[in-house]
Order: sequence, then C-alpha cells, then structure tokens
Amino acid sequence: MAQLGGDLLAPGERALRVDEAAQLLLSIPCVGGVETVALTEAEGRVLAEPLFAPIDLPSFDNSAVDGYAVKFADLAVESETTLRLEARAAAGHPFGGAPPDGCAVRIFTGAVMPEGMDTVFMQEDCRILETGAVALPHGLK
Repeated sequence: MAQLGGDLLAPGERALRVDEAAQLLLSIPCVGGVETVALTEAEGRVLAEPLFAPIDLPSFDNSAVDGYAVKFADLAVESETTLRLEARAAAGHPFGGAPPDGCAVRIFTGAVMPEGMDTVFMQEDCRILETGAVALPHGLK
C-alpha cells in the first residue's frame, strides 16, 4: 500500500495534530434552525432535508456509462456471452426501434436506452473480438 507523503501539503504548511484538528472541527458553528428561503438567497446554505424534482429528468431511461446495452435475457449464466454488435446509440442520436434478440448496441453516456434493452456493461469490462462482436463477462448484474 502506498504511503502518503508530505507532498500533499502546501509549501510551508505542516500537518495538524489530532487535538488541533478536533479543535478546528469543534469551532465550526452548528445549524441553529431551519428556514425556507428563495433560491436566489440560498448561496452558501445547506439543505436541511432532501429535495426532489417533481418530474424525471431526463424523461427517458439512459445510460450512465459508455459501454454495451443488452437484454439481460440474452446473457449466459455461467460463461462469457458473445453478442453481435447491431448499432450504436449516442446522446442526442438514439437507436431507433427495438434491436433484435441476441445482439448488443454500443451505447454512450446519456444515450437513450434502446427499446427492450435493460442492461449496460461498462466498456472496460468488455472485449471486442476480431469478428466485430463483443464479449461480455459472466457474473455482472
């Protein structure tokens, strides 16, 4: 395991002793109450309770990573799965329609999930084969 060195400190700085760090933490003022303010007055404040949007944004299922969208039902349970690459879907350029069973769609962060596909493998977990198909490891959920 790598050891942290003094290079994390600014030149001329020293690490705080535990009692100094504790004193510093105890000097931070506590929140004395909760109040409702306009958004324009909220700078520098902290939310006192969770805030939820009244609608889903975006309004569609999308990929949180670059990778390969597939149908979970097409995956082998005990071994690597190889699927033909059907197409690609990028943010602002969705794959139109429903891809056929037994294929994968190259998908990028923010892209609309292709119809019927419910699983995305991160690109770092996959291999592109010489045939152009994609190999997906088993065991990912």
